[in-house]
Amino acid sequence: MARINPLNQPYPDEVQAVFDKIMGTGVPPLLLFTTIASSDRAWRKFRGGSLLEGTLLTLRQRELAINRICARTGCEYEWGVHVWAFGQAAGLTRDEVTGTLEVPLRSGQWRDDEAALLETIDALHERAALSDEEFARISEHFDNNQILEVMMLAGFYRTVSYIANGLALPLEPNSAKFSEYQN
Repeated sequence: MARINPLNQPYPDEVQAVFDKIMGTGVPPLLLFTTIASSDRAWRKFRGGSLLEGTLLTLRQRELAINRICARTGCEYEWGVHVWAFGQAAGLTRDEVTGTLEVPLRSGQWRDDEAALLETIDALHERAALSDEEFARISEHFDNNQILEVMMLAGFYRTVSYIANGLALPLEPNSAKFSEYQN
């Protein structure tokens, strides 16, 4: 049973236009989107801070970060959507997807830039801060704009995790499941 009822069809024209832009014309929107869109104010704020059109990171970097954020927050809903919808396009192998669930990170699994990115996500998750050493490490691989993007992405997807977990959203029909990737 839904904790907050999602917006039902027919969607208002402006909401449908955003769903079409995000999902593709004719593709049903995610339950997360229809639930948030049930509140005009929440939907406006969500879209305003969403970073849905990220361009500062590669798709692979972005998906590694999102998968790690969602794994660390225990958000199977959003993790599963991203593994299913973007994992292959991002070039993530099954072993790498599994690696996003592992705590601590497996030594030697990641390229230096990816390890720095994932370690940054872990530090932000654990302490909401970066030490001077951690900041220096990510700065070796990412410029200031990208570092800010990583931090904003981490905060945004932590919020998405709060929403999906707090509302106990059921998994999307085709999404990946933690149990399919855990050893």
